[in-house]
This record gives sequence, structure tokens and C-alpha cells, in this order.
Amino acid sequence: MRINSRVVKEPGTKVEPERDRIEVRGRPIPGRSALRYLMMHKPVGFLTTLHDPEGRRTVRELMPPGPRMYPVGRLDADTSGLLLFTNDGELAHRLMHPRYGVMKTYRVVVDRVPDEGVIRRMRSGVQIEPGEMTAPAEVRMLGVRDGRAALEVKVHEGRYRQVRRMCEGLGLTVRRLQRVGYGPLRLARLPKGASRSLTAVEIRRLKATAARPGGTGPVLRPRGVRPGSRPSGVARPGRLAQRPARPGFARAARPVGRPRRNPAQAARRTGPKRRTH
Repeated sequence: MRINSRVVKEPGTKVEPERDRIEVRGRPIPGRSALRYLMMHKPVGFLTTLHDPEGRRTVRELMPPGPRMYPVGRLDADTSGLLLFTNDGELAHRLMHPRYGVMKTYRVVVDRVPDEGVIRRMRSGVQIEPGEMTAPAEVRMLGVRDGRAALEVKVHEGRYRQVRRMCEGLGLTVRRLQRVGYGPLRLARLPKGASRSLTAVEIRRLKATAARPGGTGPVLRPRGVRPGSRPSGVARPGRLAQRPARPGFARAARPVGRPRRNPAQAARRTGPKRRTH
């Protein structure tokens, strides 16, 4: 084995794969590829895979030349929008795993205007299969045109065709579905079929979002609460704290920590004090 053209025989020799040239029996060992992060606007009609045995069109046709990267999650052939690619396996795992709760934002056009009851059911969870319920979603109406409604749907799960199945479970037919956001990223005006590398700021925000279970989006404070202050209703250690009461019952405040002894109870336990002369 040679390291930078020098023969090395000592086991345990340390190297820097990004800087040192390593050869084994005259053949160089490729170093670790630099981590890359790419955003693509996937058009309708392309499969989210790098190879299709049936010869159908895949997103690989749209990828720029460079180190091999893999799609983060999938978009159906009939769905367009934001698709991420990376060779950062750890980040890809966190982005796709439901435990980390990274939010995906979709714009969906349905065949009719849903009433308020349908919107409430989408927000609370929809049964898409017997015994299979989706988690609560964020849903809002974007507009109505020619009898069709445009909705914004935000989900943090990664179920197969989830948004389509949610709509179908409520009697809505999806006419168009596009993913417009992934965590802190937005598709914005990226043309269909085009792609671009993420900026350093976008990479940092994306990693922060997937840093711990539940995500780490921006912290929203109530108006008038300054950073570092304690919101009203949160007790300090040793002060009175309110515990949630059962429906129909009121619960009195209870001190946090060890309760103080009632003087009357203490007198009954120890007996009356003896008078000494």
C-alpha cells in the first residue's frame, strides 16, 4: 500500500481521505465524495427512481452531472413539485423518518369545493384504510375557480400517496397535486425540470429542522413575551402550579414540591405543649 507515493507497512497508519492519495497494489482508492444537496422541480410523468426496468422516464434524466445522489422520498409520476437529492445518508434518513416530523407542504386542486366538515376531518385525521388513520394535518383553503377548490395541505408523515388517499377517503377527486415545500425549503419559481444546489443557509436550516424528533422549526412566542421571560401560567419552582382538571371539575392550586405542614395538624400529632415553671 502507498500513501502519497510512499510505501506504508505499519498497521494503523492514519490518513485523511479528502487529502491523501491512497493506492493498493497500484490502484487508487477513491476518496469520500463531497456532500451535495440538490433541489429539483419534478414534472408530471417522471418516476422518482434512478432506474426503471420497463424503460419509463425517470428523474435521472433531469439530474446534472456529478457525484451520485439519491432522491429523498418519492413523488408519484402524477405529482409534480419539490424533490430533494443528496448523498448525505444521515440527513436523508432524518428527513424521511416520521419520528422527526419534517413538514411537507402540498398544493392540491380538487374537483369540488369541500364544506367545513370535510376540512375539519382532514385536519383531525382521515381513515385511508381499515384501521389506518392519518395524523392530523394543517389544511387551509387557497381559492375557488370554475367549481374547483385549491387547498394547501401540510403533513409530516410519509405514507404512500397520502394526500391523494386523504382526499379520496373524503369523496374528493384530485385534479392536480404539487409539493411546494419541504421543511424550511420552498419551490418558489424554479422552472419545471430544472434543479439547483441548495445554499449554505438552506442546508443549515434543513439540518436544524431534522436535528431532533418533532423538528426544530422557528419558535413562535406570544405577543408581548420577551426572550428569556417566563410566559404567564408557567409556575416557578416552589410556587403554586395548576394541574389540569378533569372535565366538569375544578382543581385548586397545589404547591410544587414538598407541602408545608399545617400547624393545627402538627399540634394534634405532637399533642398540647406542656407549660413549664
